[in-house]
Amino acid sequence: MNKKVVVVGNKDMALGFSLAGVDESFAPTDEYESKKQIDKLLESPDVGVILLSESIAEDIRDHLNEKQEKRKDTIYPVIVEIPDKEGPIKDKQDPLKGKIKRAVGIDITTQEEK
Repeated sequence: MNKKVVVVGNKDMALGFSLAGVDESFAPTDEYESKKQIDKLLESPDVGVILLSESIAEDIRDHLNEKQEKRKDTIYPVIVEIPDKEGPIKDKQDPLKGKIKRAVGIDITTQEEK
């Protein structure tokens, strides 16, 4: 069974990814709706990847951390935080970076200065 790619972001992001062919997209209007949508997607067995806008992720960070802590041993769905049209959030900790470091054993994203 193929896993779905789902986008949760602002209206423009959801529309753009829909036009690009993602399986489903959602544009929650407030924090409550964002949390509810994420909870629903995390419980869905056919969702493989959730592309979540950084701005929504920052708004519901505590909720995401709580859900991720409960899902430690679960592979799917993977939540990938992506910048929206305003660009990346400065000085944001990337939760995917920690997962990659834990899986690989080293920080592969650090660049050495020359």
